[in-house]
Amino acid sequence: MNENIKKILSNIKEGDLVLDVGGWTRPLARANYIIDFNPYETRGKMGLIGDGSEKFNKNTWIIHDICSRKPFPFKDKQFDFVFCSHTLEDLKDPAWVCSEIIRIGKRGYIETPSRWIESKTRVGGTLKFPQKLAGYFNHLWFVEVINNELVFTSKNPLIHVLKDFQIKNVISPILEFFWENEFKYREKLILSVNDAVYDLLNFKLTEVKNETERQRLRRKAAKFLSLTLAQRIKLKLKRLFGSGK
Repeated sequence: MNENIKKILSNIKEGDLVLDVGGWTRPLARANYIIDFNPYETRGKMGLIGDGSEKFNKNTWIIHDICSRKPFPFKDKQFDFVFCSHTLEDLKDPAWVCSEIIRIGKRGYIETPSRWIESKTRVGGTLKFPQKLAGYFNHLWFVEVINNELVFTSKNPLIHVLKDFQIKNVISPILEFFWENEFKYREKLILSVNDAVYDLLNFKLTEVKNETERQRLRRKAAKFLSLTLAQRIKLKLKRLFGSGK
């Protein structure tokens, strides 16, 4: 058992009632309940999280579309601990799921890929084309903790082609977020190409300390925004399907 799983399980008491939200691919063995869109019989394609046998069973495996905007079929604060791992980054409406997690849970743990790993190439698969994309190509969100708030930023496709704004050094591949009673969360709106470019630039600048390089990146952002739409499309196609240089 790795240290991360030990840390999670150390926050769960023996008599706690535990729910795993979206645990179909790799359920938490300690969970008493699972809620997921997929059926019990197809669970665990990647095994279990944690040692020991499953505490949940077919009767406590609740089939539910967690993004349907229908409340989860549980009472307020029913669960002592709510676990949600590598799920929110895939969802069309993570804010709704966060609101339900808070409603039904007293405390818990959320884990997603970090924004660092989602901004780096050659991490999201073994096929040649996905290797050119940043992070995991099927994920919808960059997820960060900013001032103890869970922030979801739309993973706009420019991260795949603006190579200067991709990350070279991954500080941590995962985001770990423990909470108690409640937590703050929000979606960061990206409403324009300008918003998208400067969001990528500002995150990249957290990695760059050299002022000369910081100024170069700012000029790169301004230059891209000065291009016509046709020029932007041509650049994107060249970066993805051409030499990438």
